[in-house]
Amino acid sequence: MSSERRVSIAPVEEPLPEMDQDELTSHRSDDTRTPRRHVGDKTSSGGRDGGDKPYNVHSEDNYKKVYDKSPHSVFVQLDELLSTADGESEWQEKARWIKYEEDVEEGADRWGKPHVASLSFHSLLNLRRCLETGVVLLDLDEKDLPGVAYRVVESMVASQLIEEDDKPVVMRSLLLRHKHVHDDKGFRFSIAGRKHASYTSLQNMAEHRRRRSSHALPMDRTELKKSSIAGDMREVEYLASAVINGSQEDMKRSHNDPILKRIPEDAEATTVLVGSVGFLEQPTIAFIRLAQGILMPSITEVPIPVRFMFILLGPRDADLDYHEVGRSISTLMNNPTFHSIAYKADDRRELLSGINEFLDDSIVLPPGDWERQALLPLDELRAKSDMIRKRKRDALERKRLAEETVKTPIDEKQALLEAEKGSPPPKEPDDPLSRTGRLFGGVIRDIKRRYPFYLSDFTDALNGQCAAATIFMYFAALSSAITFGGLLAEKTYGQIGISETLVFTCAGGVIFALLSGQPMMITGATGPLLLLDDALASFCRSNGFDFLAARMYCGIWMIVIAICVASVEGSVAVKKITRFTEDIFAFLISLIFIGEPVTSIINVYRAHPLGVDYCAHNESVIQPPISNGTALNNATVVTPTPSVKILPQPNTALFCTMLTLSTFIIAYYLRIFRNGKFLGRSARRALGDFGVPIAIVLMVGVSCFVPVWTETLRVPAGLSPTAPRSWLVAANPGLETIPFWASLVMILPALMVYIIVFMETHIAELIIDKPERKLKKGSGFHMDIVIMSVVNSVCGMFGAPWQCVATVRSVSHVSALTVMSTTHAPGDKPHIVEVKEQRLTGLLVAIMVGISVLASSWLRLVPMAVLFGVFLYMGISALGGIQFWDRFILLFKPVKHHPQIPYVRRVPTLKMHLYTLIQLAGICLLYAVKSSKFSLALPFFLVMMVPLRMGLVYLFTPLQLRALDGAQKDIDKDDEPDFYEEAPLP
Repeated sequence: MSSERRVSIAPVEEPLPEMDQDELTSHRSDDTRTPRRHVGDKTSSGGRDGGDKPYNVHSEDNYKKVYDKSPHSVFVQLDELLSTADGESEWQEKARWIKYEEDVEEGADRWGKPHVASLSFHSLLNLRRCLETGVVLLDLDEKDLPGVAYRVVESMVASQLIEEDDKPVVMRSLLLRHKHVHDDKGFRFSIAGRKHASYTSLQNMAEHRRRRSSHALPMDRTELKKSSIAGDMREVEYLASAVINGSQEDMKRSHNDPILKRIPEDAEATTVLVGSVGFLEQPTIAFIRLAQGILMPSITEVPIPVRFMFILLGPRDADLDYHEVGRSISTLMNNPTFHSIAYKADDRRELLSGINEFLDDSIVLPPGDWERQALLPLDELRAKSDMIRKRKRDALERKRLAEETVKTPIDEKQALLEAEKGSPPPKEPDDPLSRTGRLFGGVIRDIKRRYPFYLSDFTDALNGQCAAATIFMYFAALSSAITFGGLLAEKTYGQIGISETLVFTCAGGVIFALLSGQPMMITGATGPLLLLDDALASFCRSNGFDFLAARMYCGIWMIVIAICVASVEGSVAVKKITRFTEDIFAFLISLIFIGEPVTSIINVYRAHPLGVDYCAHNESVIQPPISNGTALNNATVVTPTPSVKILPQPNTALFCTMLTLSTFIIAYYLRIFRNGKFLGRSARRALGDFGVPIAIVLMVGVSCFVPVWTETLRVPAGLSPTAPRSWLVAANPGLETIPFWASLVMILPALMVYIIVFMETHIAELIIDKPERKLKKGSGFHMDIVIMSVVNSVCGMFGAPWQCVATVRSVSHVSALTVMSTTHAPGDKPHIVEVKEQRLTGLLVAIMVGISVLASSWLRLVPMAVLFGVFLYMGISALGGIQFWDRFILLFKPVKHHPQIPYVRRVPTLKMHLYTLIQLAGICLLYAVKSSKFSLALPFFLVMMVPLRMGLVYLFTPLQLRALDGAQKDIDKDDEPDFYEEAPLP
């Protein structure tokens, strides 16, 4: 801080009477050679020359004081002098700045949308001329508005900006009532509305003392009446004390004002007063920086100290747009660079240099008839502005280093640089994916990093937000478990179903929540693991192996693989998985999720074709069971007892189609509604986040009331497996179907399952552990994959579905526990304050999902067609976060319709399309493998996409690959990020 200590060295004498002090102060800077008017000289009065020192009220020789010149946050308020309906004048609030400009909507008496202030170059030049010729008072030591106004008026007279006779009326103008937005609404919407009395409006209360009838401003000079300035000042100060005492309750009430919460605690206000009057012949200007911030009740909209004032009054016929000049100085004071200069400036020249620096950093838009779409994207405009500032900083740094090199010896230069830093450089954050070079070094480091927070992981969950997140995530996890469990029963011929899915989603979730390094992740059955179970079931069936016994051996091998990989810190390999591979994998899963409902509905039409002769043939016949097969309607046959074959039913196919599409439409449009404009943010988020459960409940209700037969979920009663078997696989017959050599070969499918679990777990953890999420307790990349392998070995022993970290559910969980700012500036996007990192919500969600198995009678009401709609929703929603899909659409668009995004601007169109076609070829290869008898090897071919991406360095430059394969920021997107867009895997 460039503070200056001033200590009084004048002898202590008896204080003068107040009137004598005022008289003495008013003539302190008088020129004895000009008895009527003291002409301001260049060193004292802040006159018309631009290079002089500002007018100082106190004697430099007799006083030395400490002034705080450290920059504070700034709240700027622009008031304009206008006439009311009854002919009186008042200051009306027209705009304010916290970060962006907010203007008062004409006629509506409300604030408009926050926006970046756009200034005319002419108004900035006028402002510069005003500061060159006007009064500049720096470190003015006054305690209230009347004192400030009195000093300003005296300085204006000294600078020959106003006549001596203008002093009373200018003074009264500065003390007029200030009217703020919503002042007249009173009690209509809240009790926080306040009416602000001004100093002059309270003079009406003293009418019996002065016997005056009005305080309206005269419009012409001839109407001015001469009066004693000292007497007026004593009366105004008397009335000011009444305002200060009477406004304390207003100040207390306004602490609950919503706008006050948006202003930083250390903020100081800048009040800009502009207006035209009829009694001045030329504009009069004053820029004031007070020695310290002072509260001026009823002047500012919020009760924060005022540190700066800018006053511009002038005739109505002047060639000057007072409002635009006021906006210009307000925008300058809101600019961090200029307001820092304004705090530290010692004279007028520094303020003028600040304007020049503001202009240097500005981007000028040429005049013309152009549309908003013709502007460059905001990130490019920001980059240009940052480049200008960086160039200036680099030039100054080079100049400083050059001077130091000349003046300072090399050994002393290093010492000075160390002293300038003041402290050692901050320690770089610990990278959890860096190698330690020790056996199990990554796991040990994860344990040391995360387990010290174990107790706080439970105490930090004792709040309302965690309770709400638990309820939300329960419905999200339950709907996913029901969906995947129902489809698993169909793919595994009834050997694994909803009972196993619910029970072991609970068991795996409890183990993971208690032991993992990142307990914010939610585990459960996922789409890729469902594909592997489907492939493994087909493989076992074709080779005569017992499916559950084969899965048990796979689970045992998974532990061995996980321990071997963790011992050599193999999790660091996830850094090789880039967006290229993620997009291919995510699009393949989305494609399968979209195709599965379509295939299932087609099968329903085959089993229940549309016809007109149902009545003649609608009979049920008893048939022997089909061993290890399915009926035409895909009903699973699991017992040797006679079964009933359901003949084609009328309206079943159409009704299933309606249920599927309706479930999808409700869930999808509630997701869109989440970022819509209807209702409040909390209501929209609640409806959007619960879109899938709402769709399921509504469609189940419809199916219960419509008398049309549909296939529903098959859930056994109580806590029992789907098939009539023991929970423990080893206790069931079937192990003998797998010879010893086959148990060893099961390491290959176990490796395939491990690859999928590895990729899904680590990709989800990378998304959650991004720096912008502000997680503080660390993660567990090496430890979590070992824990998931242990969970899957348990699942294999009990014939339960494979478990993995569910990316979308994990992102939803973290978002539900994220605390967003409520005190950000109007127009700013809410930013993350903290995330409630704890273990309790994941633990409770898992337990509640497990308890849901007891509601089997309710689960049997869910039609399979509703689950097909959920799969369709998951597949289509996931496309929004896949960059490949966006580039694939560009293949069919003319270049002129391509969006202004990094990979379009920085990569030639043909090369961009080549990159897309390479990804498309990879997707086609994976889909062909998935559809063949080698579908179990799908993860191996997926891993082969990594070396394919590494080979692209020979076709594309590093800059092009960074644009195509790097993280893409949503530049012009105002909506809150969608879970499916944040998570690449559905």
